[in-house]
Amino acid sequence: MASEAADRTIDELLERYLGLLDQHATLRASLAATQQDTLHSLARANFFAPRGARYGPDQYDARMQASRRVVITVEDKSAPPTFTVTEEDDAVVGSTRKEGGGGGGGEEGAGKDAAAARNDDPIRWFGVLVPQALRDAQNHARRAVQDVIPRLASVQAEMAHVEIEVRRARKRRAKASGGGGQKQDVVGSTAQTVSASS
Repeated sequence: MASEAADRTIDELLERYLGLLDQHATLRASLAATQQDTLHSLARANFFAPRGARYGPDQYDARMQASRRVVITVEDKSAPPTFTVTEEDDAVVGSTRKEGGGGGGGEEGAGKDAAAARNDDPIRWFGVLVPQALRDAQNHARRAVQDVIPRLASVQAEMAHVEIEVRRARKRRAKASGGGGQKQDVVGSTAQTVSASS
């Protein structure tokens, strides 16, 4: 009876794992398509760019800062973490620097000036009138970062958690039926020895 309950638990965990695996495959395909769309739009923007202009890392602002942050939430130790992406606020940046700064007043002032001087929209680094293809590339990349990647990371963490639960359930099942299983193994190996010597 206990063995049947353990088998049922393992089957439920494996069913959950297969559902997560399906989600993982769907999200990976979505991420690949989004990255392909991003690169295609960027290539189109470079193709139709004015003579001598090119959109790429050469025109990045050296003072760039993250406009989004990853927040990892762990509700309890037995649950997998969840990943979310949030918009970066200037107030959050300032408070984070104050907490981690350790009393460097000059650094705080320089950090506030840099945050105030920072352009909120990175596409403006490439000029005021950028091609629509470049805006499309930004939108595809933004969708990947805000939507697909956090969900993919959360599903991967949950899959790892379910794998651990399956291993634990199998160990519990083996412990519960440990004595009987060892006797059967001994009998089986004896029968194999006898049949081999015949």
